[in-house]
Amino acid sequence: MIMHSSVADNVKEAWGMEQGAFPGLSVKVLKTFAELEEMRGLWSTWNKHPNSDIDFYSMVLRSGGEVRTPHVMVCYEGGYPQAMLIGRIENSCIELRLGYKSLWHAPVRQLTLIYGGALGNLSAVHCGALMNEVINTLERGQADLAFFNHVDADSELCVAATKLPRLLSRDNVPARVAHRGMTLPGRVEDVYRRLSPKVRKNIKWQARKLVSDVEGSIDVRTFSQLAELDCMMGAVERVAKKTYQRALGVGFTDDPAMRQRFRLEAESGRLRAHVLYIRGEPAAFWIGSLYRDTLHSDFMGYDPVYSKYSPGMYLIMRVIEGLIAQGGNDHPAYIDFGLGDAQYKELLGDRCWRERPVYIFAPTMRGIVVNVCRTLVALTDQTLKQLLNKTHLLQRAKTLWRIKAREHHSVTRKDTVNSNEETVA
Repeated sequence: MIMHSSVADNVKEAWGMEQGAFPGLSVKVLKTFAELEEMRGLWSTWNKHPNSDIDFYSMVLRSGGEVRTPHVMVCYEGGYPQAMLIGRIENSCIELRLGYKSLWHAPVRQLTLIYGGALGNLSAVHCGALMNEVINTLERGQADLAFFNHVDADSELCVAATKLPRLLSRDNVPARVAHRGMTLPGRVEDVYRRLSPKVRKNIKWQARKLVSDVEGSIDVRTFSQLAELDCMMGAVERVAKKTYQRALGVGFTDDPAMRQRFRLEAESGRLRAHVLYIRGEPAAFWIGSLYRDTLHSDFMGYDPVYSKYSPGMYLIMRVIEGLIAQGGNDHPAYIDFGLGDAQYKELLGDRCWRERPVYIFAPTMRGIVVNVCRTLVALTDQTLKQLLNKTHLLQRAKTLWRIKAREHHSVTRKDTVNSNEETVA
């Protein structure tokens, strides 16, 4: 991993001492809901992302399923909290994949450090002290591995997570993922002005083509209230079940956990779910969370029947135009498109940085074997992707795989329906 020189110098200075020794610093681990509540004020002040909101974090812990316990590490200096890592210990599964193909998976006891869960003064020395506690947690046998759900690849936290663990416990696969966002301008014209003439012309042509070809109304509806939740979930599910994301087992699913999540979002006033209706039927959706001054994108999908019109882009542009037009407190300053690259993110985004998932494995035979296997598979996966990318076949391979997965899912759903009908009969 290439580090900025300033970050590398800070780390070197902070760790120019005996490993595990951080004079003047102490770390306390919060393991009960009562202890979490004592930190609510500072936690809420430091927090910037809905995923690490204290109420959302508590809801996930209480939701059942895997055995989950709080594991929030707070770094103190001079008796005052300076930084924290929000985590939980849970029963999970580590999966080894080549592309979309799952090769092997195994149950593990995992310390999960949640996305957006590094808060406060994240200096090199504070990150070092917190990382030392993560390593101690693994050495005490409380978990088989620790998983950081993506951190800024050029941050002190990432450096600490990749450099402080011992060699056989360390993550040796520097997989970086693009994270893009968009600053919302004050005028709609400025959004289109950022685009190239060709892209601008194409977006407007597809929008006109959709309107002219479709016989019936085209409408965009926004859901944000608790009373609208059932209607929103039903509409989104009718589209989501047709997407390639569903075929791959990811993305939006109308289940109790998802309903509980969006109930909290609606009750807190953060829910922003947008659905594109064509002829009265849902055709695309974009669900986000308005947290402080940022609209965080969570789920997106469209009905492939309308793919030639780019209904997802049509919906995004209508939503952005609406946000700018309405102004006021509901007008965010920024849209966070989230992890991963996509064409619309590249076209609309004006900010981009790199994040990476980081694993730390327990210094046990099980932990080391899992680490070695994961490293070999991940390096093979990266090599294949690089070869495909050089031959300009990577995007084509992804597209073909998604089409195949969607077609297989469609056939499977049809077979399942027929089987159920025969059983009832």
